[in-house]
Amino acid sequence: MTTKKEQKKGWKSWGPGLIAFFAFFGSKFKFLLPLLKLGKFGGTIWSMALMVWAYAIFYPWFFAIGVVVMIFIHEMGHVLAAKRKGIPVSAPAFIPFVGALITMRKQPLNAEEEAYLAFGGPLIGTVGALGAYGLGVALQSPALLSVAQIGFFLNLINLIPIHPLDGGRIVTAISRWLWVVGLIGGLIVILYLGMYIFLIFWAMFAWELYKKYVRKKKPIEEEQETTLVISTAEENFVANGLPIPATSHRRELTFIQSCDLRTRTELLHVYYPGIGALSSAPVTFDIGLVKQVTLIETKHKSEYGIVEMRLALRYQLYSEQVPSVFQGEEYYQVPTRTRFIYGVSYLGLAAFLAWMMLVTFNAFNSPGLVG
Repeated sequence: MTTKKEQKKGWKSWGPGLIAFFAFFGSKFKFLLPLLKLGKFGGTIWSMALMVWAYAIFYPWFFAIGVVVMIFIHEMGHVLAAKRKGIPVSAPAFIPFVGALITMRKQPLNAEEEAYLAFGGPLIGTVGALGAYGLGVALQSPALLSVAQIGFFLNLINLIPIHPLDGGRIVTAISRWLWVVGLIGGLIVILYLGMYIFLIFWAMFAWELYKKYVRKKKPIEEEQETTLVISTAEENFVANGLPIPATSHRRELTFIQSCDLRTRTELLHVYYPGIGALSSAPVTFDIGLVKQVTLIETKHKSEYGIVEMRLALRYQLYSEQVPSVFQGEEYYQVPTRTRFIYGVSYLGLAAFLAWMMLVTFNAFNSPGLVG
């Protein structure tokens, strides 16, 4: 039987060779790469594999896979909650030794909606950990019990009421005073457990609180600028007897910004004189209210029969999208009954997770456990 020290040594000896093998394989079989993209969840699968490999350097394979699966189940809880609220989100992305994240393509409308999305992660994550615990007890497997315990722990630590952890978002629907509890109690927990990576999150949140409630910096109101590229068919110019603009030709274009109520996304329709809409499908633009659209560069790709137009957009950020973890006061107006439900659910889940960690710890000492 190999010791942990020998396992680590083994990884260090053949790990670089494995990397070199995959590098050689990839260079010889580049034609296979399109098959490995795996669609929408390709990035998720590859980042999960990278995370498993990173953990397996220090821990047994089974444990490494188990931890990543626990994190995946947690993130899918957020995805399911977002789907129920009609908020489009990205597929989960995994970052070794940090965790995983999803990005929202549309901000929640209020604190209750934000709390709902945040609660989905630890709730479904707890169900996943319970599944691992049940299998661990049924099979008398210390490995599964250890995976269950780390699952309970990860979901519990995520309930610390500081942004960007789930707890910091859940308590927006309970009371923002719990952020103070998170600042003080969270710091004690982080230092006690030695999870110093969380100090970064803690410091960022403390700075945001300072800016909001002490320095009280005013929201950004000045206009912003960005660029985007729209492709249109060369035939659109030819059929209408119009010359294709020169590379550096500049002109202001008309536009319409609309909202799709079904998908809750904002769309930008850009029009060129004599042609109409430049693209058959409008561009998604949820950042702010567009004030002006200007053509600044044109590239005629005759071999493809398309014309690429680079546009400069001048816009104003929506008030709720000012770069900050905080929103306006209306955002936090939550009915008392809703606050009570989230308060009981939040404290109840935290207590249950703490209790299950103790139960799992005691299960390791069970006389019938297979070593």
